[in-house]
Amino acid sequence: MSSEVTPSEYLNLTISRPETYVFTAFASITLCYSIELIVLTLATFKRYGGVYFWSLLVTSCSLIVNTIGFLLFFFTHVSPFVAVTVIVLGWCCMVTGHSVVLWSRLHLVLQNPRLLRAILYLIIFNAVTLHTTTIVLMYGSVSTNTRSDFETGYYIIERIQLVIFCLQELLLSGIYIFETARLLRLRPRRAHKVILLQLLAINVIILLLDLVVVVLQYASLYELQVLFKPVAYSIKVRLEYAILGRLVQIVSNCDCIQPVVPVESASAPTMTAMAETDTRPSWPAVESTDSSCRRGEVQAAEGV
Repeated sequence: MSSEVTPSEYLNLTISRPETYVFTAFASITLCYSIELIVLTLATFKRYGGVYFWSLLVTSCSLIVNTIGFLLFFFTHVSPFVAVTVIVLGWCCMVTGHSVVLWSRLHLVLQNPRLLRAILYLIIFNAVTLHTTTIVLMYGSVSTNTRSDFETGYYIIERIQLVIFCLQELLLSGIYIFETARLLRLRPRRAHKVILLQLLAINVIILLLDLVVVVLQYASLYELQVLFKPVAYSIKVRLEYAILGRLVQIVSNCDCIQPVVPVESASAPTMTAMAETDTRPSWPAVESTDSSCRRGEVQAAEGV
């Protein structure tokens, strides 16, 4: 490839001046959100460990990596292989990382270890098959000798993986909404109904963001789709904090659910002891004295 052209020009994927302005705005939003998320994650968690913490941190950092990758791709004269490497690194961590974030909080409302494991295996399977296939086709598309042979396959798998990952997040959000609604029915108070409506609204926003990305892809607006995707994920990750805060409020105030651990062990752990081993953030709502009934269920699910 000549050093006089950018990787996007080499692949005939140039962006117009208005699209450049859009990219600048999207990149600014993504970088601001990602930096805020990293600081918020490091400041919120008492202990740096656990699936939820690491998936949230990795996903937040991947937003920066993905944005830098597209900056290299559209506006610099680096090798296409360098730009694609940075893009796929951020993309893999961003997409699958967000799914792991969604999965890692399901155990708070879903007390079914087998189902939780099955969902995790599904996430791993989709990550291995779809990421591997897409990455191979992406590198083939920027190769001089095999470029034309791989481009068609890449555009096909790009649409397939978008839909599958969208359905995967729809499944995770759907299970979460269903289980949360079932939990709230046990305490039919107005405050809990308001919380449920808020949770539904947040998950609907997440779903709409996924649908926008898919629509842009199928409308043959590839450049706009890849520019908007980091923004969509930065908003979705930011909403995770709002979701978890509402969820902990529900769990900590649920005094009518029987714990799944033996009675003699349900009241044994204290909040101090949990703080030494719990890897999730210690939200203010967790300090409620009504949380002992649900605490046993949370501890039982941690072994998944």
